[in-house]
Amino acid sequence: MELKICVERVARAINSIVLLVIIAIFAKGYETFALAFLAFVSIMMMIWALFDFCPSIWLLSKFLPKCYCECDEDKKETYE
Repeated sequence: MELKICVERVARAINSIVLLVIIAIFAKGYETFALAFLAFVSIMMMIWALFDFCPSIWLLSKFLPKCYCECDEDKKETYE
């Protein structure tokens, strides 16, 4: 199985790394900073859930291909 590097996978990896950094910051004793950072990440995820817009995916899509693009299927159906 080939590991395909694409926007959604990279974004999920970044999300998990950010959460691990928050846990490390919390463990070091900087609770206020960790909770503020966690609140920011939670708000960004709520924006993603409510409006289907994720700034990190939008930014990464400028540099990486998408894992799944509905426009590719539309093109296949149109040209076949």
